[in-house]
Amino acid sequence: MKLGTYLRFAGLAFALLTIPSFVSAQGSITCESNNGRRVYCGNVENHHQVVMERQISQSSCVRNESWGVDGRGLWVDRGCRAIFAVGGHNGGEHGGPGGQGGGWWDPNPNDRWPPSGDFHGGNWGKGGACFYKDRNFSGGYFCLRRGEFRESLAGYGDDISSIRVFGGSRVTVYDDRNFHGAHQSTNREIPDLRQWSVASKGGHTWNNRISSVQVR
Repeated sequence: MKLGTYLRFAGLAFALLTIPSFVSAQGSITCESNNGRRVYCGNVENHHQVVMERQISQSSCVRNESWGVDGRGLWVDRGCRAIFAVGGHNGGEHGGPGGQGGGWWDPNPNDRWPPSGDFHGGNWGKGGACFYKDRNFSGGYFCLRRGEFRESLAGYGDDISSIRVFGGSRVTVYDDRNFHGAHQSTNREIPDLRQWSVASKGGHTWNNRISSVQVR
């Protein structure tokens, strides 16, 4: 085999190995504006759900200012460098915030804590969080895995009264849809959201006011 032919085959093999991890339809993408200019990353279409998982630059990353998604895909600008979660995690196609099966899950005395095995689809090993209708982690509930998010909880957010976090995850809640408005994060259990004040809104708590959520 001639050297030129060998190099072409080697280059093709390398591309086939590296491209899937970069443009995965449901996973993470690292996108970096190293020269302060706009850069497009990955095969991300406008309708995909995209959330910034972690900023890795000193320059701020603000949605629709220094990062966003348009007809050409996911972009970063102005020195923003970050890791983004990409996937169809909005929950609407499954009929509810908890994913497959939809709606609130009914409590079962045989449920184990934390979720494990094939419980509601499995894949709980990296952590997650559960959201309950009643205080002290009781009543109907649903859980999200680390890396999942909901841009809109519809009426479900108006009924969340306690949150339980596991596996080293961190929950960020927002009082508006699409991750807008007042927001706060926690990596601990909160048995009564009436005791968790909205930092930017004096006299208000997070009880029955969560409109969108991210689990990291």
